[in-house]
Amino acid sequence: MSSTIPEELMPFLSVRRVILVPLFTLVVMYLVYGFYILLFGTYIYMTCNGNRGDKQANHNLYLTLTVILFVLSTLFVVDYTIQEVRNSVVLFTTIQNGDYQMLMDYSTRDVQKTVVFFFRVLIDVLLNITTNYMLIHRCYLIWSSRKRVAVPLIVVSVIINAIGLVMCVLSTIGTSDSSSDSNWALYLVGNNLAAAYNLGSAIVNSVLTLLTAGRIWWMHRQARAHGAHASDAFVSTIFRIILESGALYPTSMVAALVVSNTPSPFDLASLTALSAGIAPTLVMIRAKLGKNAEGLQTQVSDICFTSQLAPSRETATRPHAQMHSTGNLRIVTLNVEAGSEERLSMRKEMTAV
Repeated sequence: MSSTIPEELMPFLSVRRVILVPLFTLVVMYLVYGFYILLFGTYIYMTCNGNRGDKQANHNLYLTLTVILFVLSTLFVVDYTIQEVRNSVVLFTTIQNGDYQMLMDYSTRDVQKTVVFFFRVLIDVLLNITTNYMLIHRCYLIWSSRKRVAVPLIVVSVIINAIGLVMCVLSTIGTSDSSSDSNWALYLVGNNLAAAYNLGSAIVNSVLTLLTAGRIWWMHRQARAHGAHASDAFVSTIFRIILESGALYPTSMVAALVVSNTPSPFDLASLTALSAGIAPTLVMIRAKLGKNAEGLQTQVSDICFTSQLAPSRETATRPHAQMHSTGNLRIVTLNVEAGSEERLSMRKEMTAV
């Protein structure tokens, strides 16, 4: 037992590290997770009791991905709690007994700590992969299933998440025995990759959000240019939902990077992981709530485009609207029948994000 605190252990035995950081971090994480539970339960209830439409495949896909996000987020909360509680116990025991060698062994080579760290980082990457898959799929649908939009996003997402997996492996090896110079070098490389991974993920998710919101804005302008009329307030609401909720995840990533390099009393890494599940769930719930409110006021629960086509000189035309469910919103197809003329159609696609 040593009565003198080694210089390299002083930062770990401060009041901020022993009490403030774990306390504030866990309290904030549990509050956000409680909010996530409420969101998830609301989404499941609204999905199971709502009209699924004729696109059962998309419905099942988004429901499955949402459940996967919630399960991964729950595992992350459990893993992060184990890490913080165990760290606090070791630090408190060290201060109480003055056995600083135990803390040095724990910080440099502890098998349980390494396993917990590995699963935490791995779950974080899996959350990002699931979120990217969901958002790219929606962006692909809203862009009329254009491969030239989806393929670049998929390639960039695969590259970034591959960097995340490499970072996970290198950081875990470095953490397993940080007293080794070679392992510590691997840890530093993994730490640099983590910064690049988080920044790249934030950029990709921001681009996805802008592409989706921009597509909705463009379709609204095209509809008006062709004489179709849509509710400006409702389209504006959907546009705002995507920008606000979709920006939650990349914003939390950037904030976590900033906080990790400042003496903050809490760690935002846990909130970043939870926001990966909260952001897409929140978008879907807000879209559903918006549709329900619109339905109560105007008896229309979907975004519909109604064409006001001028009658032809030779034959009268009759617009006939057909509704096809895709995701959470609708595809409205306008068929114009003109006597014996060949049927013409103008399709406006809108898919919930």
